[in-house]
Amino acid sequence: MPLNLVVQTAFLGDLLLAIPLLKRCRQIWPDHKLGLVCRKGFGDFFLKTHLVDHIFEIKKGDANTYNQALSEISTHQVNYLLSPHESLRTIFFCRKIKAQQKIGFKKFWSFLAFSQTVKKPMTLPDPLRQMSLLQVADPNLGELLATYSQSERPYTPDYKGKLSAPPEWASMSARAEILKCTEAYRELEKRYDLKGVNEDRAVLMFPGSVWATKRWTKEGFIETGKALQSQGYQVYVMGGPGEEKLAEEVSQAVTGSLCIAGKTSILESTQIIARARLLVGNDSAASHMAAACETPLISVFGPTVLRFGFRPWSASTYIAQKENLPCRPCGKHGHQTCPIKTHVCMTHLPAEQVVQKAEFILRS
Repeated sequence: MPLNLVVQTAFLGDLLLAIPLLKRCRQIWPDHKLGLVCRKGFGDFFLKTHLVDHIFEIKKGDANTYNQALSEISTHQVNYLLSPHESLRTIFFCRKIKAQQKIGFKKFWSFLAFSQTVKKPMTLPDPLRQMSLLQVADPNLGELLATYSQSERPYTPDYKGKLSAPPEWASMSARAEILKCTEAYRELEKRYDLKGVNEDRAVLMFPGSVWATKRWTKEGFIETGKALQSQGYQVYVMGGPGEEKLAEEVSQAVTGSLCIAGKTSILESTQIIARARLLVGNDSAASHMAAACETPLISVFGPTVLRFGFRPWSASTYIAQKENLPCRPCGKHGHQTCPIKTHVCMTHLPAEQVVQKAEFILRS
């Protein structure tokens, strides 16, 4: 059976935003298998939720993993190759893959690898940008994207901070398949006290981020956690590898909370997220996991802004941010230190704003 291949070797957040592209591939090519090239450690989630049929993992800087992926891919008959990732390393990787058609975004070096290119629609949210690669093979997609661009306002929160819902044809939801992974959840129950999750009163805090300036203050998470814990919700503090120390500090200050940061895989994390009442996190991968789970979330934005296109792609996304700061944005991804040494985008964002949003969501 022919294989269609998506190459997306970015960080986890960008990879999760490729879910609408993967789902559309399934829809327009129901008789083909679907493969995904991604960073090491990310593929298991996509495989076990049946978003793809095959995974080929690479580790940046490790040539052996690239060669191993190429060797495994060569055993398949690749029909379409689609690459939302645009680095030169990825271009040369795609160049070595045999495929009937290779599609990437239009760059001056694109001819090195791709037989067809698409101009990246930068005004659209990133899930739609990535999906736009399919216009070459999907005659209806161009019209859908044009209509969305003309009629929707994806970066304008309402008075409560809520963003508009994605269109059904570009849904990021993997909730149904996530919840089918019951064995993974049962294993988590053996390791941790998930009574709060099972009693539908779990609130999740993700205080970390790869970029230091994208982290809301520790005090903000603590104050929010205390307020919700006092109202009868069970707070779980979570995060990925390297975020354990920050998460533990937040958890210790929120009496009665439970810290499980750095102790769960992506799939295991989504098992808890999908069953939670609310997730509070930064502009980071955790927010995109919540979107995939259809879990209500509050995403705190600081150095980055919505118009960059990386908003959480769900109908239950609320944004907390300090408005009208002349220094925002200060970069596409944030920084390790604030360029003007004030970090006012985060330090001046009061916990009260987040708590009020949380209470509104939890009452709904």
